[in-house]
Amino acid sequence: MEIGTIVKIIMAIGAMIGVAKIIYELSSSSKLKLREEYKFAKEFLADLDEEVPPHHLAVERGYYALAGTSSIQVSDIKYLISLSNPNKSLSNYALSRRYVELNKKVHRIEFRSKYQNRFSRVWRKSFYLLIYILASLLAMSPLLLAAPFNLGPKFMLLALVTIPGCGFFAFDALRSCMKIMRGEALVKDQEKHVPLIIVKSDKRIIQS
Repeated sequence: MEIGTIVKIIMAIGAMIGVAKIIYELSSSSKLKLREEYKFAKEFLADLDEEVPPHHLAVERGYYALAGTSSIQVSDIKYLISLSNPNKSLSNYALSRRYVELNKKVHRIEFRSKYQNRFSRVWRKSFYLLIYILASLLAMSPLLLAAPFNLGPKFMLLALVTIPGCGFFAFDALRSCMKIMRGEALVKDQEKHVPLIIVKSDKRIIQS
C-alpha cells in the first residue's frame, strides 16, 4: 500500500473518531444540562416572585447564570427574557453583542451605529465567507493538489500543518459571519415577540 493512501486512511479515521466523540459528548450531556438549566431557571424566577426578594447580589448573579455569561448587562438580560422566545433571544444576543445593543431610550435591541446600514453588514458577511472558503481550500490543499500535480505522498503530510492552522482561520471567519446573521435574526424576530410584564403585586404575568 502506498504511503499516500496510508496517510489518507489515518487522517480519515482520526476525523471520524473526533466527530463521533463530539456527537457522543453532546448527546449524553445535553439532556442533563437542559434539566439543570430548567431547575435553576424555575427556582430563580420563583425567588424573584417572593414577597421578600433575595439580596441584589444574588439576583444579579442569577441573571448572569440565566444568560450563561457575565459580559451582558443585567438590564439587557431582563429585557431579553421578557420576550416571547427568551432562550433563543439570549443565545442570539450573547453571540452577536459585538454588533447589537439595547437602546434604553426606545427599549429595543438595535444594531450599533457602525452596523445599522444594511450594506455595512452585507459586505462584512461576504468578506467573512470569502475568507472561510479560501482558508478551507488552503487547509485541504495538500490533499487536493498532491494527485493532480503529482507532488508525491510526502507533500500530503503538510496537511498536518495546514488543516489546524488554516482551519482555525476558516472557523473564526465562519463564526464572525454567524454573529452578524444571529444579530440580524434577533432584530428581525424582535418584531414578532410580545414583551411580558411580571406584575408582582398579584403575582400574575400579563401581556403588554
